[in-house]
Amino acid sequence: MVLRGPFGSTADALAFLLLLALALAVWRLMWRGRTLPGVGRGGPLLVGHRGTRTVAPENTLSAFRRAFEAGLDGVEFDVQRSLDGALVITHDSAVEGTDVRDLTLAELRERLPQLATLDELFALARGYPGRLLNLEIKAEGVRTRGLERAVVRAVLASRAADRVLVSSFNPLSLLRVRLLAPGLRVALLYAPDTVRRLGARPRPGWLHVDALHPHHGMVDRGRVAGAHARAVAVNVWTVNDPDDMRRLRAMGVDAIMGDDPETLLRSARGG
Repeated sequence: MVLRGPFGSTADALAFLLLLALALAVWRLMWRGRTLPGVGRGGPLLVGHRGTRTVAPENTLSAFRRAFEAGLDGVEFDVQRSLDGALVITHDSAVEGTDVRDLTLAELRERLPQLATLDELFALARGYPGRLLNLEIKAEGVRTRGLERAVVRAVLASRAADRVLVSSFNPLSLLRVRLLAPGLRVALLYAPDTVRRLGARPRPGWLHVDALHPHHGMVDRGRVAGAHARAVAVNVWTVNDPDDMRRLRAMGVDAIMGDDPETLLRSARGG
């Protein structure tokens, strides 16, 4: 008697591997990015980095309101999860030496009185329709205590999902978001040290991202054109020099994130 594996013959096994390789190629090569239907203006969008860091405390409702009132096209902000499950908007992973994820919302607000929650930002943003909400998941490593699942639930419940772009430096976080909510738009953040760790530049097809978010010093016309050929947006950070803003606009980037709203708006007017 001949014992067979999961395939009837070597030919069957080779056929399966060929189909698998073809499926992976289609997965990667055929992917095209998707726009955000809820964002009311075309690019290049002017996005307040952590709100408006130069005129209000970063990542606070005051900073976001100032960005919207100034006329920016959207805001970028950082989301983490507290010990008791609240989605809080703060950049640093630790507050006064303790990890954000090991503090309750009440304990965090004792240390950061202006700390905002994601739900509070969504409530504020309802008064400013058409504005981009660029949500960065702050997560390192493999285990994130359900952060991505909580973010997906909050975004889907927000009535603003059509203008939320979920970004992260962590490819695993983006993969989880894609699996949990395929309809949400996602973006991969990267910087020079990211490329050094990976040994190569990120490829949008593998993760099916809708946008790339490189540091602005890593962008040139060829890379913007290559991304656009796949309908993948290129949104750059953090740009505060007017000359850099003009250079990036000429390259055709889709969004420019900066700290100062006046500088962003003046550059858009050609100043």
